[in-house]
Amino acid sequence: MISAAFRVMLLGLVRDRAALVMAFVLPTVIFVIFAAIFSGALGDRIRIHLGLLDLARTPTTQRLMQALEADPSLRVGRLSATDLDGALAAVRRGEVDVALVLRGDLDAGSPGGASTRADQPVVLIENPAKALATPIALGQLQRVLNEALPDVVLARIVADVERSGKIGPDERAFLNQAFAEQRARKEPFSFATLVERRSTASGATNDRVSYYAGAITAVFLLFAAMQGALSLVDERQSGLADRLMAGPGGLAVVVLGKFLFLVGQGLVQAGLIFSAAALLHGVDILPHLGAWLVTSLLVSAMAAGLALAACAASATRQQAHLAATFGVLLLSAVGGSMVPRFLMPPWLQQAGWLTPNAWAIEGYQNALSEGWTAALPAWGVMGIVAAVGLGLALRLVSRRAG
Repeated sequence: MISAAFRVMLLGLVRDRAALVMAFVLPTVIFVIFAAIFSGALGDRIRIHLGLLDLARTPTTQRLMQALEADPSLRVGRLSATDLDGALAAVRRGEVDVALVLRGDLDAGSPGGASTRADQPVVLIENPAKALATPIALGQLQRVLNEALPDVVLARIVADVERSGKIGPDERAFLNQAFAEQRARKEPFSFATLVERRSTASGATNDRVSYYAGAITAVFLLFAAMQGALSLVDERQSGLADRLMAGPGGLAVVVLGKFLFLVGQGLVQAGLIFSAAALLHGVDILPHLGAWLVTSLLVSAMAAGLALAACAASATRQQAHLAATFGVLLLSAVGGSMVPRFLMPPWLQQAGWLTPNAWAIEGYQNALSEGWTAALPAWGVMGIVAAVGLGLALRLVSRRAG
């Protein structure tokens, strides 16, 4: 009996080719992707996308721009904006993870060094949803300044000493000349007063928590929808689908009924998650309640459509169950529900746009920060995915019934 039970299970697995692939190939694929995610999100392998904007256009700012662009540990892009507001908008839209705006001359000994802006010539623009990018950018900026512009750094320290009255103009000129001749030196310096930090946060909500609320909502709506859609497989294997097919409208109306239920269930789940975020962490939904409601409706519809299509395509419950677990896990990992996508390798960040999780997170982020106009692209994608998923489920069910 032991060998018979072993043989029955072995034959069942071997004959179900799709389940065989998902049981032995999919775990390896998931490992490769998770290894890429977590190895790229640790230590010096994190390569944030840094946006640069030089408003001052002085020799020292040009040197800094060139040094940052040459640094292999950063992905640097020059912003097309022409002012601080444009740079803020670029960070808010997610074009870059963080931005550095050079609005004044870095050289404290230059003619512009006496201006108010020279006290903080660098403006760092951060996004609370990508908070980890800020200390990384500051650390990389400090390192590049130390290595490539040590004369500028030391000149700023001397300027501080001169303002205290400890040295005069002659000593200042002598030191500036000495620093200019020793640019290759690497020495630590006081960095706090060099950079001004600005945030894209409106101040009315906790953007960091709202990101994770959207990410978790995407995961659990997919899991819940897949579990609900498994009833399609159960009904087919038990023979109930044959009896339902004889009813008014056939199996199509059954699929539509399941779709509406899953959408309603997902809407309630999203409401519970964001209610907890609002009560416990101050995430403010009310200013954009309409945009949040539309986003939650589309995320629920997208999850329901994909789940019904996956279960309609599955020949056995084992296939559907593996799709409901490993498939959702894979989509959630690549889509940013487990680790923010900006911490992933560049190729995996681009692959994330092929997952429903990335668009769900994008929709929630834009809806809660800027309203419905910013969320329209994500809404369009989610609506198309929901319609295609539902249409595919209806077609597959009708084909099996035929």
